[in-house]
Amino acid sequence: MKWIKKISLLPWKWKLTLGLSFSIFLTYSIFSFFEFHTVSSWLLNQEETDVKQTMNQVVKQLNLQEKHPTDEEITANVTLLEKLNNDNQLIRILDKNGQAILADMNGDFPIIEPNQIYNDEQFHYISIGDHNSLVYSKEIKTKAFNGRVEIIRSLESLDKVREHLWFAMTMFAIAALIISALIGYFISYLLLRPINSMTKTMKKIKNSGFKERMPVYPQKDEIADLSHIFNEMMDVIEQSFQQQKQFIEDASHELRTPVSVLEGHLSMLNRWGKNNQDILEESLQTSTEEVARLKKLIISLLDLSKLEQNRMESDLTPERVKWIFEHTIRDFVMLHDDFTFEVKLDSLHLYEVSEQHLQQITTILLDNAVKYSVHEKNIFLHTYETGNHFILEITDHGIGIPKEHLEKVFDRFYRVDKARSREQGGTGLGLAIAKQIVSLYNGSIEIKSKVGQGTKVIVRFNI
Repeated sequence: MKWIKKISLLPWKWKLTLGLSFSIFLTYSIFSFFEFHTVSSWLLNQEETDVKQTMNQVVKQLNLQEKHPTDEEITANVTLLEKLNNDNQLIRILDKNGQAILADMNGDFPIIEPNQIYNDEQFHYISIGDHNSLVYSKEIKTKAFNGRVEIIRSLESLDKVREHLWFAMTMFAIAALIISALIGYFISYLLLRPINSMTKTMKKIKNSGFKERMPVYPQKDEIADLSHIFNEMMDVIEQSFQQQKQFIEDASHELRTPVSVLEGHLSMLNRWGKNNQDILEESLQTSTEEVARLKKLIISLLDLSKLEQNRMESDLTPERVKWIFEHTIRDFVMLHDDFTFEVKLDSLHLYEVSEQHLQQITTILLDNAVKYSVHEKNIFLHTYETGNHFILEITDHGIGIPKEHLEKVFDRFYRVDKARSREQGGTGLGLAIAKQIVSLYNGSIEIKSKVGQGTKVIVRFNI
């Protein structure tokens, strides 16, 4: 329907206000209806009870006077009717022909003729115009008298009570509607206040950045949880944004250096170096090295990008784990024949990591160990199990890492000694890639190091 569609287009504040108001008003209306019906039924029942008691008293008194009262005796009993009659009530006695032989009327109300009354000893409600009456008739049969007693009870006072009750309930209903609307508006304001605050915060974030946060509410409810989750989400988004910004800045800086070197050498060759064989060879060699470094950097960046998307399917077996470590060590022995590599494989039970990622981690850690081992060129690779973890340890006796740098070495492009790292071809992405791989499998990586004594890298995977 159109009005439902119009309501559905309203803001939530008014939807909640109308919904709560309607619910409260409907509840009150249903309660009032049943209350009015119950009170009216009780009042009518009281009227019927009073009429029935009066009828029984009249019949009883008539029967007590004589065993066989005559019409004349009954007619002389006006005092009896006056005594038994109540306000707004008519008592009359009719003979067998339906003619009234005695009547007493206490009040002013329309009289119902005898031929309009049922003689069935049942209560009947008869209306004359706007006036309602309760009618009750009872037959009397003796040897000397045959007739009936009729009682007509005016319901004017009852109708007035009902009218006042209905008016009062209507006024209360209107008041309830107004109060329920105010309550509904207030409740909707309280419920939507955090959402409005969130909307304002989002607008501020849109205009000013990621620093804005929602206020923390003291109550422990769904709205407070929503605010808490929103703030946590914004913390993550801000952190991701800052990391992305820092990554772009660092990547730009790292890419700028080899490009600047290439540009310098090409400019020099273009000006006068192409005619000098020594300068030409030196420039070409330097340019080739910078291109190789640039290629390595781009490959590392691509590796990081792939790692942020998903983990690879595991395909390891103990035999493949052993082969990866032995094969990787053999490659390093060939490249660095001045190093001593010791391998101790006490555990090969690693199943949840892909073969490519395990080989990549091992290569990164061994490469770092070789780069920063200057005097004592001994590398130790050890695998074992502890609890529910597979442990990979790679230990060197190199220059070590200062304590203040340990927490930062996993950051992208971070170098403890930038000059030395660049001199040895490092990109500052190796440990960042290793940590990203380990995190994909819910593992952990830890570095223990002392300057001048060496470094131990500990990688833990769940078994």
